[in-house]
Amino acid sequence: MEKEKLSFGEVIKTIRKQRKMTQKMLSQNICSQSVLSRIENDGEIPNVLVMAQLCQRMGVTIDQVMSMHSTEVQHLHELLEQMAYCFFHKDYDKLQHLLEKPNLLNHLYLDTDLQLYYYYLGSCRFFKDQDHELALEDLKQGLAYTFRLEKANVSATEIQLISCIGRVYEELGQEQTARENLAYSLQLFYELPPERMSNMAAKVFYNYAHFLHNQGEYSQGLKIAKEGIEVARKQKSYYYLDELFLLAGLIYEKLGNDGEAKKYFEASGDVHYIRSI
Repeated sequence: MEKEKLSFGEVIKTIRKQRKMTQKMLSQNICSQSVLSRIENDGEIPNVLVMAQLCQRMGVTIDQVMSMHSTEVQHLHELLEQMAYCFFHKDYDKLQHLLEKPNLLNHLYLDTDLQLYYYYLGSCRFFKDQDHELALEDLKQGLAYTFRLEKANVSATEIQLISCIGRVYEELGQEQTARENLAYSLQLFYELPPERMSNMAAKVFYNYAHFLHNQGEYSQGLKIAKEGIEVARKQKSYYYLDELFLLAGLIYEKLGNDGEAKKYFEASGDVHYIRSI
């Protein structure tokens, strides 16, 4: 049976939602929001220039959009949602199982989906397999799909990838390269518009604070850890929040402030308990 094809507008709407972009974010400086709404609902056919600009902002090509089918899009969306859930909850065993699904790579049309695949794979290599060399290779491959130094609009995923690359370099004993990547990821985070921030942004702060702690730069490490805690709180996200509290407690301990250390250790335990419920 021939697969049912989505219209151009339907595919644009599906990919936009997968990218967690609003119509305003996608249409800005390309067309009006009302025009985009009509395009998505098949009330208007965009010209080639508008089509190309919309696709470019979402990280896809026109050819990729036109080749996608409804059943494939829905199945892939569900699979990526499962992966994102496992990744958020650090269930690397289940995440690796999902990544090993037969012919998965053959069904990833979009550069951003391929980027996530290698981000997740590199994370499994790092945390589950303890294979830092392969983790670095996978993370770099994921970043290479979309990131360019001259790129104007850096994504939250790209920032996390750069941060994680820095974390792996730290484990490999390449401190200077680690510092450069970690500092750069934080710089990019500060430049990111609020509406494009991820609920997993706290990891960027944790990675850098973890590095500074290990380098004995306790005051700066504590500052970064506390910033990460505030970012997580503002986003109402528990992702890496217990680790940040724990790290801040360890730094306070190093600084000889046992009273503050105890408060942060208790907060870490409370968050860990809430996450486990």
